Amino acid sequence: MTELASNSTEDLSTVKARLLHLLKVKRMSQTEFSKLMGVSPTYIGAMRRSLSEERLRRLLEIFPDLRRDWVLFGEGDMLEEPEEVIDLNDGYLVPLIPVKAFAGNLQHWSRGVELNECEKVVSPVKGVDFAIRISGDSMEPEFQNGSILFIKRINDRAFIPWGNPMVIDTENGVLVKAVYPDCRQEKKGDYIEARSYNPNYPPFQIPVECIYSLYRIITSVKQYTTM
Repeated sequence: MTELASNSTEDLSTVKARLLHLLKVKRMSQTEFSKLMGVSPTYIGAMRRSLSEERLRRLLEIFPDLRRDWVLFGEGDMLEEPEEVIDLNDGYLVPLIPVKAFAGNLQHWSRGVELNECEKVVSPVKGVDFAIRISGDSMEPEFQNGSILFIKRINDRAFIPWGNPMVIDTENGVLVKAVYPDCRQEKKGDYIEARSYNPNYPPFQIPVECIYSLYRIITSVKQYTTM
């Protein structure tokens, strides 16, 4: 069980306390959370009961890796745990993109990747488009240098799961960051804010027009033996 699990030293006996703990782990302010949820900034502070079904459904849309039973009852781990061991005889072949996702500064790369020329690796889960290896330490401890990410492209025009780590394909490179809306009033909608988990790396803004696509991280492995 990881540090993100419900066996924290904090008192997580109420839904309110668990929500506050979730925001701390996701490095999200209550103001940001309230905007995504469509509620008042004082929503969590004023909580006296559990979440309504509508609010719970919205919460799980914002945090796809969040476990329902943990939110409602404090049972089990807070987040879905990624698989660390892959059985190469029981999985799903996906292309390993021969570029690295830089969990650090933006890096230049060529988009001209032919999928039929890619090495194939085994994903432990269905619904994965590609695999890509991470480089750098800005997303540690959650994602370590050298880990392989299994990713799926999202329709960013329909919905972006703010606050979650994503692989961002831009005209200046591929990177892994937690994605947030840019809250600068004069720039709203024109940029996204990219944040690192490693506090040594400051957040920065990326122009939306420079982003080719966004990929949700379905799962990841720290060690991997290719076929």
